[in-house]
Amino acid sequence: MNQEIILILEITLCIFVKTGMYLISHFIYADAFHIRFLQILLTNWIVITLIDWKREINTDHPKLRWSTPLLIAITIVIFVVYKPNFSYTQGKDIIAEEGYTNIYELQDKSIIALRLKHTRLVPDAYLYAGEKDNVKYYILLSPINREIETERMGDGNYLDKYFEMKESPNSRGN
Repeated sequence: MNQEIILILEITLCIFVKTGMYLISHFIYADAFHIRFLQILLTNWIVITLIDWKREINTDHPKLRWSTPLLIAITIVIFVVYKPNFSYTQGKDIIAEEGYTNIYELQDKSIIALRLKHTRLVPDAYLYAGEKDNVKYYILLSPINREIETERMGDGNYLDKYFEMKESPNSRGN
C-alpha cells in the first residue's frame, strides 16, 4: 500500500468520525451538545494533511501516521465522556414521569436555559411543550442532571418573546 492511499484512508476516517459525531449530536441530542471544537479539530487535521500532501507522499516507507488514530481516539473519548446523559426522545419519558401530558416537540428542540445546570459542551437544555393541570408550559429539561424548568405559555416570558421574534416578518431580514 502506498502512502497516498494511506493518507486518503486517514482523511476518510476523519470525515467519517466528524460526520458521525455531527449526526449523533443533531438527531439524538437535539443540538444541545455542542461539538464545534471537535469538528474544528478534525477539519484542521484534514487541512494540514492536504497542505502537507506532497511532502507526505514522498517516502520510501509508507505508514499510517500515529497522530491520526490518536487524534480520532481523543475526539471520540471527549465525545463519549462529555455527551448528555440521555437523548432528546428519552427526555420526553422523563417529563411524562413528572406528570406532564400532551408533550410535543417544538421547532427548536434545544435552547439556553437560564436556571438549569449546563457545561461548556452542553450549554443548552432540551425544549418541549406540554400540559400539567390543563395549563400549557414550555418545558426545559437539563440533559445533564434531569432538572426541569418550566415557563407558562403566553405569560410574556423570554421563551414567548423568543418565538414571537422568530415568527415576526421583521426578524427574517425582509
